[in-house]
Order: sequence, then structure tokens, then C-alpha cells
Amino acid sequence: MRINIKSLGYAALAVVLMVLVGLISARFILPTGVFVAPWAGIIALAVLLAAGVGDALGVAIVSLVIMFLTGTADLVAIVAILLTVVILAWLVGWQLRDRTVTHQQLIFLGLIAGLLQLVLIEGGLAIAGLCFDGQGATALAYVRLGLSTSILTALLYAVLTPLLGLVARWLWRHWVAPVDSDNKE
Repeated sequence: MRINIKSLGYAALAVVLMVLVGLISARFILPTGVFVAPWAGIIALAVLLAAGVGDALGVAIVSLVIMFLTGTADLVAIVAILLTVVILAWLVGWQLRDRTVTHQQLIFLGLIAGLLQLVLIEGGLAIAGLCFDGQGATALAYVRLGLSTSILTALLYAVLTPLLGLVARWLWRHWVAPVDSDNKE
């Protein structure tokens, strides 16, 4: 198996961007600590749409481990990002194996990513509230406190996933595109 240096550089750039976006993401206070909005996952989804499933999962896992170790992401954000990337990777790998993603499919995948983020973040906050003291009222308080950031995150995923996917695909085609083995220029 041959490692493409340009592909490795592309993935390293995506990891750095994901960690940097994780540093500047919005934070809001919950009774048990600070929740970080998982905006960094948009970059992993852009890599998914440009480079493929393997690169996207690698970038997501490495970035999320770094973000967890540096304290820039909490468990709810990490699980939401990872599940969104895995579900969209499954969808892209299952439905769109041999053809490129069209603009309409990019928009659809962006909407799916936004809805997944909203559901996963709110579900994670509800579970965190239940784990706090076992009361349903606490879970609803967590959900209510996180609703504005969850909606903002979902809207950003829905809008920015197609745009960053196009930019990432353009960069992939012009910087990392495979060289024809018969015509070594």
C-alpha cells in the first residue's frame, strides 16, 4: 500500500483546521460545566465529500481525540460529531459509491447533517441531564438551555456543509488528484 504524501498533507491540514475551529466554537454554561458547540465537524464532513469515507473517518477520529485531550470539546459534542460523520459516511458509501456528489445531493447531505446535529445534541443533553440527578425536569432544563446553540449549530451544518464540501472537493481535485500512471508528467 502506497501512501500519497499530498493526501496525507490534506488530511493533516483538515485536522489542524478542525482543532482550530474547535478552539473558537461557541460555549455556553450548563449546571455541570461548559458545553461546546461542535462546529468543527463541518470540516470532517467536507473531507468526506471531497476525499472519501476513509480519510474523513481518520480526520474525525484524530481531531476529536486531540480536541478531547486539550479540553476544547466535551463528550456530547464528540459523540454528535462522530455519529454525524459515521451516518453520512454510511449514506455516501451506500448510495453514491462510483459517482461524484452533485450539488443537489450536497444540499440534501447538508440538511441531513444539520438535522442529525440538532437531534444528537439535544438527545445528548437530555441524557446528561438525566445522568445528573435522574429527574426528567433536569433533563428538560438541559435541553432548554442548549436549544439555542443546538439550533444555531444545526443551521450552520445545513448551510456550510455543502459550501465547504465544494471548496474541499475543488482543493482535492486541484491539489491531491491522482496522477495518471501512463502519462507521468
